Amino acid sequence: MLNQRCILPLKVATALTLAIVSALWLGWERPYWAGFAVIVMAATETSGHSLKKGRHRLFGTLLGVLAAFTLVGLFAQQPPAFLISYSVFAAICVYLQGHPRNGYIWTICLMVCSLVVVMGKLLPELTFSMAVLRVQETILGILCFTLVFSLLWPSSSRHVVISTLKLYFEHQSKQLQTAMAELDEHSTFTKKLTFSDSLKQLTRLEDLLYAASADSYHIARDLPQWQTLLNKLHQWALLCGHLAEVSTLTKDKMTPEQCAVIASLLERLNTRARSALARLEDIPASDGADSTLTPQEISLLGFAPVDSELASYSHDQHGATMMLGALLTEIDQLQFDILATLTEVTTNVKQGARQARNQGDSSPLVTWSFRPDSAINALKACLVIWICIALWIYVPMPGGAMIVLLGAILSSVVLSLPFANVRTLLFSMFGWSMFVLAQYVLLMPMLTEVWQLSAFYFINAFGIWYLLNQPQQALQRMLGTQLLIMMTSGAMQLTPVYDIQSGLLQLMLIGIVMLVVFFVHHVVFPGTPESTFLRDLSRFRTGLQRDLQTYIQPDVTHGSQGICPARKGGVIRVDPLRAVAMAENAANRINWTVYPEVDAIRVQAVITNAYQACLLLRAFEDNYKKWQHSSHHHALGVLITSTITTLSAILANTTVSEEITSHQHKLDALLRELQRYLLGLDRESVLQFALTPEDVDASYRLFTSLKLLIDSLKTLGINVQNSQIHHLRLQPFAI
Repeated sequence: MLNQRCILPLKVATALTLAIVSALWLGWERPYWAGFAVIVMAATETSGHSLKKGRHRLFGTLLGVLAAFTLVGLFAQQPPAFLISYSVFAAICVYLQGHPRNGYIWTICLMVCSLVVVMGKLLPELTFSMAVLRVQETILGILCFTLVFSLLWPSSSRHVVISTLKLYFEHQSKQLQTAMAELDEHSTFTKKLTFSDSLKQLTRLEDLLYAASADSYHIARDLPQWQTLLNKLHQWALLCGHLAEVSTLTKDKMTPEQCAVIASLLERLNTRARSALARLEDIPASDGADSTLTPQEISLLGFAPVDSELASYSHDQHGATMMLGALLTEIDQLQFDILATLTEVTTNVKQGARQARNQGDSSPLVTWSFRPDSAINALKACLVIWICIALWIYVPMPGGAMIVLLGAILSSVVLSLPFANVRTLLFSMFGWSMFVLAQYVLLMPMLTEVWQLSAFYFINAFGIWYLLNQPQQALQRMLGTQLLIMMTSGAMQLTPVYDIQSGLLQLMLIGIVMLVVFFVHHVVFPGTPESTFLRDLSRFRTGLQRDLQTYIQPDVTHGSQGICPARKGGVIRVDPLRAVAMAENAANRINWTVYPEVDAIRVQAVITNAYQACLLLRAFEDNYKKWQHSSHHHALGVLITSTITTLSAILANTTVSEEITSHQHKLDALLRELQRYLLGLDRESVLQFALTPEDVDASYRLFTSLKLLIDSLKTLGINVQNSQIHHLRLQPFAI
């Protein structure tokens, strides 16, 4: 039986060799373009990602050809206008390549446009022939890859989706068991209660479903059901945010009756999680076991202390217990629905697709918003291109406009890599180039037959992908294979040419361009992990401020000054959750030993607090929507507006201020009044004449969310100060 480690290298080497030999057999020039298509598609995570990437590569090639025709047709005789138009086009492509799904289209669009323009030398006939050849080679590479990966050990992306869901429910089951053990030991929850780290896992699952719809018949056929499952998992993440919010308030010990009710619920949730795992592993579940998993209404107030103990009973605890019971009821019902939907998608019930359409579930809207990091990359790419243009015009550079082509390609690729170490990339390119050029000079001139050339590329590609098989080595194996093809391109011509001068010229130009990229990357909005970490923390604060400002708008409907959420997702919105995720990635790349003044443990606490703030902000937004449907009392709206206005002003500068404490006191006083009304302790409360019990319940949740959000931001500000993060601005600059 073939070793699993050999399967992927064997498929890549076969597809690459087939693409090159097919191009030579068809009499096409530049067969390495077909090889590039194979390598890029093979570098993805799953087969579905590969097919999507192949489709994007073809679309990007067509767009790049169209852009090249437009630039050459309009500005071939106007050099200044041509250079300005090309620079603007390059900036747009670099900005759009930051899109999480369709960014690769614009990367290829810029590469193809630059290649056709430079190799076409602004001549209409040559430009057209280069464009047609590029499209032909790209289609050939995609066909060769699809043929090989479909016939040799075919694999479906559905298995990756299933394995990701298994990890999701395994993690959920472990956390439920931890919660049960803590409840049994302490009769309360001493830590923040949550049942999954859903925000991170759902992003990956959504991307996998998008890719798997390309190569999995089952997922493509039942995609509405899968989307329904994904929407319910998003709802689960939101309820987990509310649960973490409420669990911070349940500090007192619960009665044995309350513990028994919650323990029964946790056991039911854990049983469903294990049942979901069994279904994902194709293990049939018995009907009797499923009948015991019916959701039940959770009531915890009936077990409150008796009247003689009421004086010592915490009003905060009473309100938190009420919220906990209602929330656990929602979680119980939602998990039951998740298991039912999962059963449909795993058993391929066709009725599920109709149910999904009837329920009106829709995929989460992907709203376009301004991405500052992509705008910075676009600015850097323009600077690199103009420096290369200046070198081409004012310095007698060998190779002519080739340096401009390499500047556009390398800048777009390097800047798209998060926290790319330009120095390491440059040394890697030099190392791979020396390895390839040695074979090009000493070995390849002795290869006189096509099968010998095929064996050369097959052995080299197989060896690179076999030896560099770790996920963190993906960039190195892709770089090595591409340089293998590019440096030996002379041997793939119809009349082979073995000239080391062209290889050395390419190596010299790559070195010059990489030095330019290094200079721009470290001077203009530095791309180091330290600078990126500080910028993303600032964006996180700005994103929170702008999200809160959307709730400070005049409520025209009620004719009073209240809050009404403005449209979110405009061109200037910064997603605070995405900013925190980027800051966490940057923090993981920082060498903390260089900064002894900075407390790395507190930095991690800052990131944790930032995630918590995002979760609490979502909980506040959800509670506000429910409160708005239930009640819109003028006095409560004015209090919320004034509180958020002050909080937004505080976030404009810092997250630490004494004004937050004063607002906390006001919110605490209002919460105590609401809780006394709920308990019936204050018969003279004015809220009895203005609000119904349902309105008071919704108001209690809303004000609790706002109070916890303020507490989280205050803790975040304290950790920012104590961690001494400002020392990261004094980062060393060294090549």
